[in-house]
Amino acid sequence: MNKQLKKLMLVVITVLLLAACGPFEPAPELPVIENPAETPEPVVIAEPTQDIPTAVLSDGSAPEKFSKYIGLSYPPFPAGLTEGFSMMIQGTEDHGLWLVMDGADKMLWLSEITHYDANGTAFWEVRDVLVLSNVEAGLILIPDGCSLNDVPNSEIISAGRNGVIVLAWRANTSLDKFEVIPPDGIKCNSDKGVSLD
Repeated sequence: MNKQLKKLMLVVITVLLLAACGPFEPAPELPVIENPAETPEPVVIAEPTQDIPTAVLSDGSAPEKFSKYIGLSYPPFPAGLTEGFSMMIQGTEDHGLWLVMDGADKMLWLSEITHYDANGTAFWEVRDVLVLSNVEAGLILIPDGCSLNDVPNSEIISAGRNGVIVLAWRANTSLDKFEVIPPDGIKCNSDKGVSLD
């Protein structure tokens, strides 16, 4: 067999192998991690496609231990509390979410801006508390980027694992309350996932 025929056969075999493997798609771009200790997982969570693991559901009402924070004005935080993250709820000018830790206890605060000081610093008041310490270990909290029945909804917060939403809440800014909602029809795509371990 001559060299040209060998090269032609090699090219044909390569093309056939590539065609059998399907189209090539580049890997998704991963977020840049500035602090390796807080490594976020890129999160794309869709409707459940498999059995949903058992989870302890919060009814949205804060136990007495946590309800003491409702009405709290800050900054500053009370001694012993640390902030995990904070963010404005899209579509509002005065409501935000704060992940706060009190030792091993994790909670999400729905807060509202009460006023600004002369330097433009916002002061907040806690309107409701969602306790996250009692949810199933290994879940990833998704505080934004969710839609319900393909309609974006910035008030939806979810928690999931392996692409499956397990729990969902609405940070109802008109009622200043967290509401438990079913995860059916909720899809999330966010790079702000936070492990609840």
